[in-house]
Amino acid sequence: MKRKKINIALTICVLVLGVSLTFYFRRQFGRQGQALANTQMQLKLTKKQLDIQRAKVNKNDIDDRVVNELTTPEQAYLKQELLDNNFSGTILIVRHNHVIYQGGRGYANSEQFTTPKTTYQIGSVQKSLTAALVMKAVENGQLKLTDHLSRFYPQIPKANQITLQMMLDMRSGLFETSAPKVVQTDAQRLQFAIKHLQVKKIGQHAYSPVNYVLLAGLLEQATHKSYNDLMKQQIITPLGVQVFNFMPNFSDSQHATAYAYQKNGAYGAEIEDPAYIYTRELGTGNLYATASSLYQVEEAIVQGKVFKSKYLQQLRHTNNGQYSGGVYNYRDYFTSHGIEAGFESHVQMSQNGESGIILLSNQYKSTPSLVTMSKQIYQQLLV
Repeated sequence: MKRKKINIALTICVLVLGVSLTFYFRRQFGRQGQALANTQMQLKLTKKQLDIQRAKVNKNDIDDRVVNELTTPEQAYLKQELLDNNFSGTILIVRHNHVIYQGGRGYANSEQFTTPKTTYQIGSVQKSLTAALVMKAVENGQLKLTDHLSRFYPQIPKANQITLQMMLDMRSGLFETSAPKVVQTDAQRLQFAIKHLQVKKIGQHAYSPVNYVLLAGLLEQATHKSYNDLMKQQIITPLGVQVFNFMPNFSDSQHATAYAYQKNGAYGAEIEDPAYIYTRELGTGNLYATASSLYQVEEAIVQGKVFKSKYLQQLRHTNNGQYSGGVYNYRDYFTSHGIEAGFESHVQMSQNGESGIILLSNQYKSTPSLVTMSKQIYQQLLV
């Protein structure tokens, strides 16, 4: 009997203890859960405050929200143009220093649609930036456009007949007979280029990316800085561009995936983007950007924010659609086009940078071309 009473007492004690512990842990975990919720809320508020502060600091940045200030007929035209061209990507249109349209069409990847925040590889549009770095070095007295390639790479055949101006204009006669398929340092990439060079008709225009690979190399010699550091120190950081950097872009969830193009705009297989492409395209096509950040950089170049305006005429000395200084120059506007790993990009901008259109796509197709589409939209909405 006595033992029975003891067992009952112990059972009651265990039950009381269990209930007490349950309430205790519930309260503790409840507090932790509330603390976690409070922390998350604070992080959201902090991010919002940072976004507001960023907007104040970079008050001239193009807004990253969807913008549509087109008239009803203009909207109808643009919608039909994008539909007819099966466009997948982001489009930005600026008229007289004012964004009149910014938005996305299609899928950035399997999880989200394209938006103004979506980033893309810009391909050969990067050449206009490499050319700007060359002119910055000219402004600083480190280079001259009349310098011969032999000053930096005397081992290249006929280098004493090739000037930097020829290289910027794609009139050097230099061609690369092979392309590396392994990840390389800048020095290794440059040695590969030199080893696989041919020199054909010097003075005759022929598009050849190796010119800009070598320009990146001679910039490193003249400035004693890496090409990446020069880009960041002389363009990206001073201009305060928010989303503009070198590939790979693993940390950015907004980066688009490139897809093969199929009839009627259907998305085909995902296009692989091997790491060696990033180092292979030294100076010629290994940057990513949003449409707005790319516009900001191109605008800054023509408005004297990277180097003094007086040097622009030396760099882009053509006006009949010929290639010079990394772009195709016309009397009233210039264009730049890029293709890389399934991405396609196109810039068409007035010579003063006040109006223009940026098209960034994650589906490359030869027909219909972004070049034709961009020119049509520019002519319809900005002229």
